[in-house]
Amino acid sequence: MTVVRMTGVRMTGVRMTRVALGLVFAIAWLPSCSTPGDDPGPPIPVDPAQLYAQMCVRCHGTDGRGDPEIKKTLPVRDFSDPQFQARATNEDIGRTIMAGKNQMPAFGAMLSAPKIQAMSGFVRRLGKQPPRTP
Repeated sequence: MTVVRMTGVRMTGVRMTRVALGLVFAIAWLPSCSTPGDDPGPPIPVDPAQLYAQMCVRCHGTDGRGDPEIKKTLPVRDFSDPQFQARATNEDIGRTIMAGKNQMPAFGAMLSAPKIQAMSGFVRRLGKQPPRTP
């Protein structure tokens, strides 16, 4: 008979096997403890262009240069501004999307972190595009 001593606990080979099996079953049982509300479901791809169209176009315009009518009354960021492009990092843009800034509302409660990351990259790319000609 094999006897294993672990920090003051004496276990025989049979008892150790039972404990190990019990742990295996407990670990296998844990995932079934979650409620259906905990299941996030399958991942859904993020379409930052669609999010931008839903949440940003009204003020920032389709090309990211700012809606001309809104710019008459609000200071709207022009994403194509070379100083903005040089100064703002994707993290800065993400923080602004999440927390808002000045008169821009916060979207952190509505968007997940992956969506905010996708949006910040989209805003940066949008600002680097040449202006559209009418």
